[in-house]
Amino acid sequence: MESLPPLSTAIHAHLDGDMRNRLSALEPNPEELLKEMQEMDEFQHTNLELFVILNSMEHVDKAINAGFSVNTKGKGGYTLLHYANMWNRPELVRYLYTNHAELFPGNNLNETPHNLSEKYENKASNEMMLWAECRQDFYALLEQTRGVLAGADKAEFTKEEKKMLETACIDGESWLEKTRDASLSALRTKKEHIELIVEPFFRPKTPKHT
Repeated sequence: MESLPPLSTAIHAHLDGDMRNRLSALEPNPEELLKEMQEMDEFQHTNLELFVILNSMEHVDKAINAGFSVNTKGKGGYTLLHYANMWNRPELVRYLYTNHAELFPGNNLNETPHNLSEKYENKASNEMMLWAECRQDFYALLEQTRGVLAGADKAEFTKEEKKMLETACIDGESWLEKTRDASLSALRTKKEHIELIVEPFFRPKTPKHT
């Protein structure tokens, strides 16, 4: 039986049907699928990296569902998120972020994914990175607020203040969950609203002199 050419050959030739058929046949065997995805072409790009470059979310999704670690670094220290930014693939940036991609990994030149979208003036991926970073910062703000509440002495906050902070956390968490497609502008506005409520409580209170 004649052996099949490397998958990278089909990828470079844009043979979509061949790529889809070969990967679908491997789906029942995640280990073999991941092995195929991590084979390299003559330029030392893995097949999975090529799928990111080609904006093929379908095939990237197959690899992640098979157990590929989204933060794996390839040649030069590049992650999939680096490639998505370098090639201006905003929807893949969003997809990778929602699948727990780290936003600030450095490659061997200490470039983050966002550095690359700025370097190549890729406006769409740059905007998506700003969106992801703002969303991540919003979650961090809510986590910090809950930490302040959990670590506070009983007398540090009044009952009304505790209720205000708890309500702000619930409001923020609920909004993030219900509005996953909110624009960057809406995300910033809501985050700033919550900040105005909670950040004054992050500073130590001035002791009362008797």
